[in-house]
Amino acid sequence: MSEAARVEPSARPRDWVGLALLVLPCTLISVNSNLLNLAMPALAAELRPTAGELLWISDVYVFLVAGLLLPMGALADRFGRRRMLLIGAAVFGAASVGAAFAPSPLALIAWRGLIGVGAAMIAPSTIALIRSMFRVPRQRAAALGIWTAGFAVGGILGPVIGGFLIAAVDWRAVFAVTPPAMVALLVLGPLLLPEHRSTTSRRMDVMGVALGIAGILATVYAIKQLAAAAEPALPLLSGIGGVALLIGFGLHIRRTAHPVLDASLFQERAFTVPQAGNALAFAVLYGTQLLIGQYLQSVLGMTPLEAGLWTIPSAVAYAVGGLLAPRLDARLGAPNVLALGLAVSGAGFAIVGLVGTGSGVVPFVAGSIVYSLGLAPLYQVTTALAMGTAPRDRAGTAGATLETTTNLGGALGIALFGSLASAAYRLGTADVDGGAGPGTPDGTQSIGDAAALAAHLPPAQAEALLEAASAAFVDGFRLVVLSGALLLLVAAGVTRRLLRNT
Repeated sequence: MSEAARVEPSARPRDWVGLALLVLPCTLISVNSNLLNLAMPALAAELRPTAGELLWISDVYVFLVAGLLLPMGALADRFGRRRMLLIGAAVFGAASVGAAFAPSPLALIAWRGLIGVGAAMIAPSTIALIRSMFRVPRQRAAALGIWTAGFAVGGILGPVIGGFLIAAVDWRAVFAVTPPAMVALLVLGPLLLPEHRSTTSRRMDVMGVALGIAGILATVYAIKQLAAAAEPALPLLSGIGGVALLIGFGLHIRRTAHPVLDASLFQERAFTVPQAGNALAFAVLYGTQLLIGQYLQSVLGMTPLEAGLWTIPSAVAYAVGGLLAPRLDARLGAPNVLALGLAVSGAGFAIVGLVGTGSGVVPFVAGSIVYSLGLAPLYQVTTALAMGTAPRDRAGTAGATLETTTNLGGALGIALFGSLASAAYRLGTADVDGGAGPGTPDGTQSIGDAAALAAHLPPAQAEALLEAASAAFVDGFRLVVLSGALLLLVAAGVTRRLLRNT
């Protein structure tokens, strides 16, 4: 009997309890992400990273998640999804402890990368377990809605917890939130979660994994270095090599018997278009989130707790959008919901583009509410489409494919939009030395550096430096959100046209 014709059993009460445990790591990953964004100004003041190091601290996590999700999803299918989830929880918790004691930017980058390895183990396992535990489509849709809401709850709790910890202790305390909960997952997981693995054994595509990760990292390195106005020869060679590796990756997965990424999935427009739109939306979101904490604290002068509180309306709107997604899908259909989500998100980012050095938080809060209302249905419908078409024995790989496109979009967004903002900032402060003299060529590399430099200057010079730095930062911030808004609005029209007959 085919899987489509089989009468699937309803979820048991134990499965719903297990779902609550699966939501826990997802909520904490969301909390962790929001904590770091708030901690950036304090982190930059203590560790004094360069602009490039600051970007790596933020995006080494998402790049390793994006690069490792597919092999981790395949391993979860082969060796057990619960087992992979628990190993990931142990790695995530231990690396968080290491990050809390990092003595330098490079050490923090290394620990953040290891946190990304743990997250890459967790994410596809949670989605795959949901696919295995909830076989009835209606129940699976409800479970995915609760799972999505977990990220929204993390977005609500993260700013409050982070703002309080940074104010009461320091930025290092934000990494102490995760380990206790990961220990709880390690204890309760074997008791509440079933073990599922694929009934067919597939060989690990080591060559595909190596080509994909190497190509992504080489290309991103080139983007960062070119945007930083570094010597162009090495970045250009890196970029050419990265593109060549990615082309090789594409050819490899088409020819090998058991590729790490199932290229046949992307031959279907109904699968590819939602994935591309979702990746673009999260590219704009991640690229913007990198700047939000700095804008609220370094430009508007808020404390970490105040900045955290002002991000809560966005998280609440995301939760509301997630709850509305099933109804919108039923009434409008998936293609219309996807196009609507992209359009609403684009409008929200355009509203954020009205921010200024003296405009307060109104444009930011209003815009963040609007774009969050669009992002949640977009992500949830894309998730339902991806998981609903996947065979149960490849649920880990399907979930990994979805999370890879999302995280890769976010990682590229941090690299591209973050580098764009940094370039705009340096251009805006090119003629400003703040009285620091020629001995400090990196004095205005970022707004955090400008604040640290201003602390050692006479009041008049400090004020002039901070005004110039704030204006340059806001110009870069506006450039990022308005560019993202334009891309999303164009994508909304293209998505509606491409999916018109599906």
